Amino acid sequence: MGEIDRYHNSDKFKRKKSLILLGADSNALVALFSINAIFLLVLLTIQVGFFVGGRTPADFYSTIVQWFEVPASLLKFSGRPWTILAYMFSDSAYSATTTGGIFRALSNMVWLWAFGYILQQIAGNNKLIPIYIYGGLLGGIFFIGANYLLPPLAMLRNTSGLLGANAAVMAVAVATTVLAPNYRFFTQIRNGIPIWVLTAIYILIDFAGVASVNAAYSL
Repeated sequence: MGEIDRYHNSDKFKRKKSLILLGADSNALVALFSINAIFLLVLLTIQVGFFVGGRTPADFYSTIVQWFEVPASLLKFSGRPWTILAYMFSDSAYSATTTGGIFRALSNMVWLWAFGYILQQIAGNNKLIPIYIYGGLLGGIFFIGANYLLPPLAMLRNTSGLLGANAAVMAVAVATTVLAPNYRFFTQIRNGIPIWVLTAIYILIDFAGVASVNAAYSL
């Protein structure tokens, strides 16, 4: 997929030289994908039940999805503390209700695969999941804080919630870029594309989504 320059003579990276096979039991990237897939299948199954029962997408949100999103209100969050973990795997929760959500979930998984694969090869298999989790936790905390500190968000605090892997995937992308700034994609095209360029593109796309209120859903 790309190449890492200047690392082959480093003892640190010689220790990480062996490739992590996709089918390996300890593959953290496959584990993250599996968890997201399980969430998607479970939530889609529940939604089918709602559809068969004549319930609306709004019913599905109010009955099921809200228990996966991080509420902006600290009062609500105190009654749903598990959402600080659940939300970062719940692109699928909103995906089950909208086509745009499905696209966003697939997009996040593509970016996770691209950056997560590189991170595993250069830093080892045990770093990916902690970075994903810590990034998601910080994203949730930042979201709640922003809804108390920024007046435009504060007005919607009681109805806003955060869903999706954006913060967690961004943490993986930034960590990968910091650890391997010389990594290049598509090396057959001249000298390749530096990883920091793709990271910048991902961050811009993510912030564009925030600006259009695609990252925090209010119903």
